[in-house]
Amino acid sequence: MLSKFLPWDFIQRQPAAINTAQFGTYAFLSNDPYVEKIIMDQLPKKDLEFSIYSGASFTLEFIEEHFVNLSFFSTQENLIIMNAETISADALEYFRNKITVDDRFVLFFFTKSNKAFGELVKNEMITAYEIEAPRPWDGAMIWNLVCKVKKIKSDSSLSNFALENLEHNFESFFWLADSILTHFPSGDIQLPMLSELIKRERWDYFEMINLFHKNPKLLVSEMLKKELDYDWIRELSSKLQLHIVKLLFPEEIAQKQKKLSKYDQQILSMSEKLNHQMLRHYLDFFGNLEVSAKSSDPLILNYLRMELLR
Repeated sequence: MLSKFLPWDFIQRQPAAINTAQFGTYAFLSNDPYVEKIIMDQLPKKDLEFSIYSGASFTLEFIEEHFVNLSFFSTQENLIIMNAETISADALEYFRNKITVDDRFVLFFFTKSNKAFGELVKNEMITAYEIEAPRPWDGAMIWNLVCKVKKIKSDSSLSNFALENLEHNFESFFWLADSILTHFPSGDIQLPMLSELIKRERWDYFEMINLFHKNPKLLVSEMLKKELDYDWIRELSSKLQLHIVKLLFPEEIAQKQKKLSKYDQQILSMSEKLNHQMLRHYLDFFGNLEVSAKSSDPLILNYLRMELLR
């Protein structure tokens, strides 16, 4: 039977990842290696020993050796099968239909859904979990889970630092957590020192817009502080073009009948204050920058630097 959970909900429901009182087969599906690591680390390895194999090694011969032709001296070892999506269809079908596991744990870890996974979880004797990807607004939940598994006490100041400076994903938050544990082993975290160790990688779009309104070169300067990321530059350049078009042609917003949002009000206000010749220049500039980002132009940072000198 297949159940779907967000990562923090799964850990709350299954703090040991499996039901230690219930032998059998478990299947886990997650395309995030950090979520997979969290699940692996939650397993009660002090109480249970596991042997780890790759999906490619889980063949018909492997099944015969470990489940069928057991000798008197054979061990009923608990198994972890990584990259289970690489198991051949015939081997997984044979295991699903012919093998009953009631004396140990067999754990399959899938990194992507495929037909074999779909067929496997149809077996009602198999406990299966799909760990869903966090949603765009789940940054705080991701950070709280990382702190929980890393045993880091995070107050509001540290949480704000993490959420404001890092991308909201497990990779970035694990990196921050490991840096904290390395540099502040006593748990006395000094934010000024931490801010020197951690390079900012997250830029709020509306903060960037406000910089543009103050002075477009402030925004360009801020873009240069981020490590080269073509996808980020492309996406930001595309959004900025749409924003500039609204600044140049605010008539549609002004004619709205319903109450204007804070953003719409800002458009109307800044449209009157900003130089339209300057806006047209940056409309062209970010259009060209988007094209350069799409083609992974190695000179793209030079274009940003040249704009600062213009």
